[in-house]
Amino acid sequence: MSATEGEYESGARLRAAREYVKLSLAEMATAANFSKSYLGQVETGVRPVTLDVVTAYEKVLGNGMKRKDITHPRLRKIEDGEHLAAVKAAVEAGDPGIFAEGPTSSTIDAAVAPVVSAAGVENFRRWAVTGKTSTLRANAVSIIGFLPGRANADLVARVLDTDERVRELCLASEVSRLMQWDWATSKAVAADPVTAPDPRKLAAKLAKEAVSEDSEARWCAGWLLQRLAPALAG
Repeated sequence: MSATEGEYESGARLRAAREYVKLSLAEMATAANFSKSYLGQVETGVRPVTLDVVTAYEKVLGNGMKRKDITHPRLRKIEDGEHLAAVKAAVEAGDPGIFAEGPTSSTIDAAVAPVVSAAGVENFRRWAVTGKTSTLRANAVSIIGFLPGRANADLVARVLDTDERVRELCLASEVSRLMQWDWATSKAVAADPVTAPDPRKLAAKLAKEAVSEDSEARWCAGWLLQRLAPALAG
């Protein structure tokens, strides 16, 4: 791992990463081999974030625990800790690398977003707007949506409001991840939500995402729910 303690101002990012993959504090404590009370104090800033804790969170979240990935056939994933370190280093050097190659998995979102430096965050913010391909822009939006702060949430909303291609990819990814439908079906539902094979089940899952701390998931859930209304009224 290449992470260093100096990159972490507080435990807020670690808490956000844990909540992003729907792990309770108790589950994280068991998986990371720390006590629940200790990790709670780290996440709330009572205790400092140490390299040991960061490494443990990266290991757990890097496995994509309890968060399903999208069904895209060219999905890119984190292979191991060495790969994660290489991805992080590339981003911080200004090279999008894997994020420009194809759709990235929840594994990557969960592992990279909490540990990338301020320089890396700024690169993702830039790529979300001016990335050469819609794939890169959509992947960057996914990372930014996971980061805390009003500025990040506002950027996610602005890109999804104005970049039609990125919006299509993000909506399809949300449908695919939640329902595990094949990619072609997920794209079709994203384009016209009333065609969903099981609109009520989709709506129930989207309702939970609508209050997510992930601003991309929240935006996509709201957009889809609004357009699902005709199918639910029947």
